[in-house]
Amino acid sequence: MIEVLCLLLGRLLLLLVGGYELLWRIRERLNALVRWSYDHLWRSRAARELHERRVLTACRSQLTKTPQHLVLVISPSEAAVDAALLGRIFGFALDVGIQHVSVYDKREQGGGFVELAELGQSTGEGKGSCFKWPSKPKMSEGEPLNGQKTNGYVNGSHSPQLQIYQISTADGHALIADVCRELYEDRRTPMVQGLLSQKREALTEQINAMLTKRLGFVAPEPELGIVFARQTCTYGLLPWHVRFTEFHTHPSGRHFDVEAFANILSKYSRCEQRWGK
Repeated sequence: MIEVLCLLLGRLLLLLVGGYELLWRIRERLNALVRWSYDHLWRSRAARELHERRVLTACRSQLTKTPQHLVLVISPSEAAVDAALLGRIFGFALDVGIQHVSVYDKREQGGGFVELAELGQSTGEGKGSCFKWPSKPKMSEGEPLNGQKTNGYVNGSHSPQLQIYQISTADGHALIADVCRELYEDRRTPMVQGLLSQKREALTEQINAMLTKRLGFVAPEPELGIVFARQTCTYGLLPWHVRFTEFHTHPSGRHFDVEAFANILSKYSRCEQRWGK
């Protein structure tokens, strides 16, 4: 009798959890639909961009630290993150002074996967995975007037471009395993013996250099990561490079806009990283 009651209670709990999960998803989707409709249907593009600039300006003035490198992790089941949203995030990052953005998209080709080659201009580095965004730098203070020739400059300057990187699964554990295998095979060489006789920092710097060479591009380690998923998971993202990264999860189905971006930056700015102390 007790076993039957426990079985019934277990099934009831599963139904309650499933019902709560369903209601939560419906709520998030309706909220996302309302906010998307307001941004794209009721408010003009100029008004939306003006609002975004104001939010980012206010956010940047309050930050005590700004990441140089932001990494975006997209789960295999994420449906809301598309090329348009990535373009907006790149714009947000550029406006607050972030210089590097990496995208680690775990979705399949044809299943939502976004090719950064369609958004940016290839730099010829990183096995074709390094790009500049936007493809053509915008004039910093307005377009030239009356056919004035400026050779691409207005008042002597371009607006900055963002460095964006397409990270693949092959850049993760396999890369570290390859480096460790090479060091082990060369363990009797004077170079490796010299590293082992020095402080740990020397070996760390050597591993960094070897991983960077295999990645094909030079970028600072990501300080901030945004995970688009139901739960926080890095899905094998660059294990060596993200050991000090501060990750924030944006739940699947929830609308992502400039307020969400500014809120994550504010949380990162308030976070005290103790570096193992």
